[in-house]
Amino acid sequence: MAAHVAAMIGFRTALAAPRALRRVPRPRAARETRGGNDGGFPVVRAEIRRIASPDGTVVDLPNVTFKRPPTMDRAACKSGMVHIGVGGFHRSHQQAFMNELLDVNFDVAKNWCTTGVGIMPNDVAMRDYLRDNNWTYPIVARSGTDASKMRTEVEEVYSLRDMILAFEDPIACIESMANPDVKIVSLTITEFGYRVPLNSGDFKFIERALNGEMDCETPYPEDMEKPSTFGIICAAAAARFERGLRPFTLMSCDNLPHNGDVCKQRMTSAAEELVCAGLCSVSLDEFIVWLQNEVRYPSTM
Repeated sequence: MAAHVAAMIGFRTALAAPRALRRVPRPRAARETRGGNDGGFPVVRAEIRRIASPDGTVVDLPNVTFKRPPTMDRAACKSGMVHIGVGGFHRSHQQAFMNELLDVNFDVAKNWCTTGVGIMPNDVAMRDYLRDNNWTYPIVARSGTDASKMRTEVEEVYSLRDMILAFEDPIACIESMANPDVKIVSLTITEFGYRVPLNSGDFKFIERALNGEMDCETPYPEDMEKPSTFGIICAAAAARFERGLRPFTLMSCDNLPHNGDVCKQRMTSAAEELVCAGLCSVSLDEFIVWLQNEVRYPSTM
């Protein structure tokens, strides 16, 4: 079975196709020992460079092929999912399946493309890379049991529509999830992400959402804390609740046993934090019950 390997940020090859990829050694010792002792295992350092291939063939790399891109009109696509944590797993697996669905049944899949959301400061590099490549990127898949016969396939991914950074534009993040077209908010935020408490900035966003004041002209304080993952999610859920919309499904994709239960427990504890913070909203109690009874938290593990 082919093992998908996500392209790294420096892998600037998402637009000019077709082409091939070749590993070339850096001008340094090719091998070194990890751990600084003779008992460590060797580490091979290499980098990827682009090779022009106008006709889709590469004479000196016969085992490299380029997967046909999906036949689609990207302008007709819209986001049916929002994903928080646009890392290697999400790009090389979840988006690969979505890319295939676009090719198999475009009329249905076009409504299920993805808007990515970044919470951490280091997400800037990923957002900039994707934006500079028109929100496309390559996946390199290798298959085979013998190194001499290993085959490589390069696939361009088109199913990611855009990416927003919560600390740059939290309102845009909240509204992207509050959009009624969005049916799923998915997560790959690691185990640590579920333990981050809500902060004062989160409470302000949630309170305004519950009171229908997301488009209020009153500016937020400049020194307000940056929103957390579950602060953004709760604010978006509150906006949907206040507008009378159905909730999105909150789907954890992290490597945690019963991750749906973990996600629901985190949302429940977030609701308790809202009460302790003394949020001023007549609908707070109803919103908490809505989070517990109406939102769906499927387990993917």
